[in-house]
Amino acid sequence: EIYNSKLAQAHVAAENRLSYNEVISLCGNVPTADKDAGPCFLGADVGKYIHCVIGKKYPDKAAQIVYIGSFPEWEYLGTLMKRFNVSRAVIDGLPETRLARSFAEAHKGKVFLCFYNEHQKGGYAWHDEKLTVQANRTESLDASHAELAGGKVMLPRECSTLQEFARQCTNVARVLQRDPDTGSSKYVYLQTGDDHYRHAFNYEAMARQHGSNSFFGNCDLT
Repeated sequence: EIYNSKLAQAHVAAENRLSYNEVISLCGNVPTADKDAGPCFLGADVGKYIHCVIGKKYPDKAAQIVYIGSFPEWEYLGTLMKRFNVSRAVIDGLPETRLARSFAEAHKGKVFLCFYNEHQKGGYAWHDEKLTVQANRTESLDASHAELAGGKVMLPRECSTLQEFARQCTNVARVLQRDPDTGSSKYVYLQTGDDHYRHAFNYEAMARQHGSNSFFGNCDLT
């Protein structure tokens, strides 16, 4: 039952949860950058700190991640937009909706607030005028999970920040959830610990996948 009721200590199929070694093995020899000519794509999970992941498309891979970091200032997020020539960014629409929308207005056409919609199916729904994007949470996490699990992402050189990134990527588990009222079942991703970087990567992947007709093509987690 939902990962032994409350996700205590229980078994989860390997394909439904990333392992630390699986993620850290994606680290290359290039250190985290402080700038890049781009075009780059940015994902940010918003909370007490802003956890940010910046990547770009890379030959024979889905992406090369060039920056991973966390900080408290929205101003610094704006600095990163310039330093990395970000062409599209997806940031968490909640809980700081007012601040996030203000940031999107300041970078109109490049920054979109993400709101998960469990009824959204297929591709992401981009709304240019509203500066928002809607996505099915499970399907979007399936897509970014497949990139990491499939070794399609190149990460910067291993360091303490990358180790924390890898650790947080393990704190999301895909489990089959049953509705006791209807008896129907569906897969959902449940949090088992801090997962800010995992969602920041998910948002970066959403931004990078914009315009793709096949971003769910390699997400067979059934």
